[in-house]
Amino acid sequence: MKIQLVTGNAAKVKTDLLVLPIFEDEKKPDYGRLVVKFLKENPKFGKLYEIQLIYDDQKTLLVGAGKGEKWDIEKFQNWVGTATKYALSKFTDVTIIPRWQGFMPHQAGESFALGIEVATHDPSRDYKSQDKEAIKLKNVSLWVEKAEKGFLEGIRKGQVIAQSVNLIRKLGDMPANEMTPSYFLNVAKKVAKENRLKITVIDEGQAKKLGMGGFVGVAQGSEEPSYVIVLEYNGDRRSKDKWGLVGKGITFDSGGLSIKPGLNMHEMKYDMSGAAVVLASMQALAKLKANVSVIGVMCVTENLPGGRAQRPGDIVRLYSGKTAEILNTDAEGRLILADGLTLAQAKGATKLIDLATLTGACVISLGGVCSGAMGNNPVFTQDVIIAGSNVGERIWELPMYEEYSEMIKSDIADITNIGTGGPMPGAAGAITAAKFLEAVIEKDTPWVHLDIAGTAWDLKPRPFCSPGATGVGVKTLVNLISK
Repeated sequence: MKIQLVTGNAAKVKTDLLVLPIFEDEKKPDYGRLVVKFLKENPKFGKLYEIQLIYDDQKTLLVGAGKGEKWDIEKFQNWVGTATKYALSKFTDVTIIPRWQGFMPHQAGESFALGIEVATHDPSRDYKSQDKEAIKLKNVSLWVEKAEKGFLEGIRKGQVIAQSVNLIRKLGDMPANEMTPSYFLNVAKKVAKENRLKITVIDEGQAKKLGMGGFVGVAQGSEEPSYVIVLEYNGDRRSKDKWGLVGKGITFDSGGLSIKPGLNMHEMKYDMSGAAVVLASMQALAKLKANVSVIGVMCVTENLPGGRAQRPGDIVRLYSGKTAEILNTDAEGRLILADGLTLAQAKGATKLIDLATLTGACVISLGGVCSGAMGNNPVFTQDVIIAGSNVGERIWELPMYEEYSEMIKSDIADITNIGTGGPMPGAAGAITAAKFLEAVIEKDTPWVHLDIAGTAWDLKPRPFCSPGATGVGVKTLVNLISK
């Protein structure tokens, strides 16, 4: 998609479709005779993402922007996406006149490009044999009165990030019979080659020799080959700091022998979202030539109840040397992440962030509204939360009191893979999962765990994007790390 900046007299803009914002609580602007007539006859028009096409001398699309005092960067991006999604199969050239005041020019440009590109992804185009509308839209222009410094840089950055967001969405929306660990590995190899990233691949046999008992224990239930994939980007060879990103890549999660209920199990193809975020973030940082050093670790396997699957009651020795008692094989994500975090530290990571669709408990706590954050360093945790807020990704911190560590103590091993001893079964499930991970973090290494179980996919139809994988996390990581 060609995205460009245009300036000059808005009344003289030549385009197939002109897009204008309408706020529901503000005086309606004078946009032309038929637009004024429509707004006069429909004074309540302007609810968020509400749309109306006006056939005047210039075809004009009015898109509701909601209440002005609630206008933020997330709504701005989605507002642009709403207009783009509407126009995809109807128009070739679109010009958008947004309300960007209140944002920095680079921030507005970035969100503008993100809104456009994210709206173009539709997984059904890859699988439906009929009823597919062809995409006509070729050019989208952002009209501004004055081309302030930062707009073009923001648009370029937004397109790079959007490419990575849509990579996550494509991988996540693929069915698990296609999106296997081997397929994920091939995509990672392609990303590494195109962006000159160093790649190391540890297969199941090598992982066993290294002592990655958490990863191997989960992988042994599947007949698919499993991999720990490491990507390295060195954009600042002089820095002593190295970011470590670790992602859970369960390409399908049946729960293992502690099998999940059949209802909605098909959604467990999205359980590889954390690894996809790491892959996409490494791609974006490399394309942006960020002045940082980053290592990305992706633990990719399936969790199936095969004949060799691990059993409740098994004890595995993690890569860190700690032993873990398996009380529930559906608490597998923390096992592979623990080994991934230890590997990242062994390779020199000085700051750690892991991402995973880890617990239903986090969904119960926060719903699909925001991701959960837990960490060992309050300042670092807040840095992550603020980075997300600046790009429209909401993150909420959950407590990590020492009492929660008591809930994962085992009588016969170092730790258990689910919490026990709480007031009821499953109590504080998201936090005890994070406590399991914290057990392998070296002292004084800042670490944040992001539980994206409620935000990694959204199956509700939205006016600004197709249902499915959301790509949540990559905007936060790129904003945080590239600074």
